[in-house]
Amino acid sequence: MKILRVEPFSGLSGDMFLGALLDLGASADKLQSLPAILGLAGASIRIDPVDKCGIRCTKVTIVDDTPAQHRHLSHIVDLIGSADLPENVKALAGRIFNIVGEAEAAVHGIPVEKVHFHEVGAIDSILDIVGAAVLLAGFEFDGVVSDPICTGSGFVDCAHGRLPVPAPATGKILQGLPIYSGAIQAEMTTPTGAAILKALDPVFTPRVLNITQTGYGAGSRDFEQPNCLRLGLGESVDSDTSGIDRMILIQTNLDDTSGELLGGHFQDLLLAAGALDVNLCPLLMKKGRPGQRLEVLCREQDRENLSDIILAETTTIGLRWFPVQRTVLPRKSEVVPTRFGEVRVKCVTLPSGRIRKAPEFEDCRKLALAAGVSVQEVMFEARDSCPSSD
Repeated sequence: MKILRVEPFSGLSGDMFLGALLDLGASADKLQSLPAILGLAGASIRIDPVDKCGIRCTKVTIVDDTPAQHRHLSHIVDLIGSADLPENVKALAGRIFNIVGEAEAAVHGIPVEKVHFHEVGAIDSILDIVGAAVLLAGFEFDGVVSDPICTGSGFVDCAHGRLPVPAPATGKILQGLPIYSGAIQAEMTTPTGAAILKALDPVFTPRVLNITQTGYGAGSRDFEQPNCLRLGLGESVDSDTSGIDRMILIQTNLDDTSGELLGGHFQDLLLAAGALDVNLCPLLMKKGRPGQRLEVLCREQDRENLSDIILAETTTIGLRWFPVQRTVLPRKSEVVPTRFGEVRVKCVTLPSGRIRKAPEFEDCRKLALAAGVSVQEVMFEARDSCPSSD
């Protein structure tokens, strides 16, 4: 199982991520072409080797000669959506921006649509986030493992005044993740850096890894310790190669919520907010009342937001939640051609080592609607187009 390891011993920032990914071997040309792809005239990206306490690191600097302007999240989503970028890059960049936007909205007590992205709307942060999505797409890994995150301590000056470290938006993003202050009084982790890591759904459980590549991304300031982010690529050599993930299961019993409220819209809200699985099971409740048990599987960092959605969208007045474990088989996705169009196929490695392949239903459904054929016909052809699984 290929693993990306993150070591934020001096915190996280967008430029540190970019530098470390370039140091791992990501394409500098792809990163430096981004300003033109995004239509950000007047911006450019400089890449330099620097020394941090004797360690050679890669430093990324965004050069921006355009007038400063504030942008709403919708403006940034439109900017990314209209760019000539792969869909997986757009999806990851959008997820990172949503994480920051929701944190800012929660801190200021306003809807996310009204958040002015003072820092995140700036060109350097747009390039940090989209650049990270572009460079990450160039690597193949099955999971992300991170060490606890150093936040720094003290106070930081920003547009809203003098704020404690971690800044409120950063602290909101980091909820549910293991953090520590460290010895340095400075802002070591920024909202952008925290959001990039959170969007990767890292696991903080120790793993035994065989690291084959290492990259260092430099921060802007110099401290008595190396101000850099270290990333590693390697293979998991744990005895547990099946991939045990630690999850949260949220439960509640409902006997006075209509089926309409628990239908597609509600479940779509949960899935969009990070739920990994949503199910409803009929049960007989006290006094013989028929009801349903709602169960939502999620990661710890998404528990609070999902709980808020459940409390707001249903009639429940309380929730149960507890840690669970799940065993996950290694999987990857490949694309196969059919006469109807391309179909993504999920390839799952079984304990025996054999590969089980299954066409993605949504791809088949869309192609079937366009061609006026049954979904099964598209699925059969996709299976026939797969290379042998033996």
